[in-house]
Amino acid sequence: MRNTYGELLKPAKIGNMQLKNRICMAPMDFKYFSGNEEDSSMSYRQVKTFEARAKGGCGLIFTCATQAEREIMPYPRLMQFPVIDCDERVKEFAEAADAVHVYGAKIACELTMGSGRYADKVEDKYPPLAPSDCDTQYDPSIKARAMTKAEIRHMIRTYAEAAGRLKTAGFDALLVMGGGGYLINQFLSPAWNQRTDEYGGSLEKRMTFLIETLQEVKKVVGEDYPLIVSLNMDDLLPEGVSVQRGMIVEETIAVAQTLERMNLADAFHLRIGNYYDQEYIVPSAYVTNDIYMENFRKFKQAVTKPVIFENKLSDPAEMQNLLENHVLDFVSVGRKWIADPEWVNKALHNKPVKPCLRCNYCLHTLWMGKCTSCAINPEHGKEFEGEIQPAAKKKNVVVVGAGPGGIQAALTAEKRGHRVTLFEKTNKIGGKLDIVAAPSYKKEQYEEYLQYLRSCLNESNVMVCLETEATEDVIQECQADAVIIAAGAEPIIPPIKGIEKTVTADEVLRKEKSVAGTVAIIGGGLVGCETAHVLSAQGCKVHIVEMQDDVLKDASYVTRHSQLKVLKETGAVVHKNTKLIEVKDQEIIVEVNGKNETISVDDTILAVGYRNSSSLYDGLQNCVEEVYQIGDFRQTRKIADAVTEGYRIARNL
Repeated sequence: MRNTYGELLKPAKIGNMQLKNRICMAPMDFKYFSGNEEDSSMSYRQVKTFEARAKGGCGLIFTCATQAEREIMPYPRLMQFPVIDCDERVKEFAEAADAVHVYGAKIACELTMGSGRYADKVEDKYPPLAPSDCDTQYDPSIKARAMTKAEIRHMIRTYAEAAGRLKTAGFDALLVMGGGGYLINQFLSPAWNQRTDEYGGSLEKRMTFLIETLQEVKKVVGEDYPLIVSLNMDDLLPEGVSVQRGMIVEETIAVAQTLERMNLADAFHLRIGNYYDQEYIVPSAYVTNDIYMENFRKFKQAVTKPVIFENKLSDPAEMQNLLENHVLDFVSVGRKWIADPEWVNKALHNKPVKPCLRCNYCLHTLWMGKCTSCAINPEHGKEFEGEIQPAAKKKNVVVVGAGPGGIQAALTAEKRGHRVTLFEKTNKIGGKLDIVAAPSYKKEQYEEYLQYLRSCLNESNVMVCLETEATEDVIQECQADAVIIAAGAEPIIPPIKGIEKTVTADEVLRKEKSVAGTVAIIGGGLVGCETAHVLSAQGCKVHIVEMQDDVLKDASYVTRHSQLKVLKETGAVVHKNTKLIEVKDQEIIVEVNGKNETISVDDTILAVGYRNSSSLYDGLQNCVEEVYQIGDFRQTRKIADAVTEGYRIARNL
């Protein structure tokens, strides 16, 4: 065992709770819970997900938001939080505690008061409740009314009772959800709390709800039970959503200092941001840590209790550096645990770690109403299936294409004991990863992922054949029992006059072709807009020509806001509802509203999509027993589709 990260991976304490290291798993909603939205509870699938992270080296696991009651605050509904509102729920939560304790980890529940103005799927019999009368966030036409004092007392009492059940279930600590824009945060925030009684007005009165809640909890769980309070350092509310601003770091510091004086908090778990754009709550590749670090340093210097940093940290060396410089005491990591549940143990033994791409595919699937999935870890959420088992019959398996999907398929098949040959017609592995990694904000994590794949192949018994096209003859010479085609797709070249004068976005992003001056990018999807980012950074003036009524329509809902902001910063001129008619030497002809117009350009770049042009799949049907197609070869989609399909097919070969 090699610990090159010092105190980060050594035992530490929060209150009287001893942890094996300073690494936490952040609260994340996976939708792995059982039951309907009225009585959702801990499931076996969720327990196995926690167990895998405990086994992988996590010190403290935070569950996702769990509701204390649904009698008067049954929202949110689309997120389907579990509920612990009766003693019957104790046994299910105890399963999670027992599972993580086996591996020396501890577990804390993020217990929430509920949604407040975050109410969704509203029913008349359950009017949304908030500190004061205000709009609900997801449908401003629906109003939340101010809670009565009786309702406030009900929420405090049921919250404390729920905390007692969690302690009975074996949970080691409580994470009090005071941030994230939910009910406690709404009471703290002047944006949503305009009460004139003892629960509103000055900051001291706005924190009364939180203080009374913590005091009631301590009566139930005891003085020594660790309470970790989650707070928003800065709400970062966009202009116009409220007549008042949200919480700012100076006020959050004052709240924390009050809780310290009253001995109501053993640690603070810090966040930033709001759910209007989610840009900082779940930071994507487009967001830096700068504003977070600025606020965090202020907070850390002003309090005495341990602080838990949660944001865009993935490098253990960086975590250790911040710890040594007294910027943080513990790190709460989210999506990195999704990408690789063993990353702490791997870091401890200096082994390659699968990086998080910060693509937010996990959040994308959640907002689509599905369970959380990971773009590059197809085993996430499938831990209940158990380890990959050796195949009963060893086969000769050929994989065509060394992109992420093909590599995943090859590694999975090899792990089952099959003899695997991986063919790649170019001189390198990775498929389109080099194209995806071209923008500066994605470069580091995608190159890290490529290096990880390279390391895995080097450590495996997969025979990698570069610069070899897998024709039908080549595959038959391998005497293949099964073939998985992951050959990707090629850029579409539309039949337009002068199209031979263009280059593709792939060629530009791979630096196979160079452009300069004023350029036109034909296609305003994700590839076209990221090409605009790269070229504008090189000094080009960019025009984007898009046939549809908007750009980035193929982007994920959860990242589109950030991508549009990045596009705006490039200064690119966007031509919507515009069709390319002809390409000339120094100009292009486009059609707008039925009329032709001219745009002067030095170069024209195609980014209009991809299609598979190979007949290999059809040609192998009569000569190989099992033939499968995955990823872009099957249909142009995302990395997640290729990786998942490659894994599932190979796991069952």
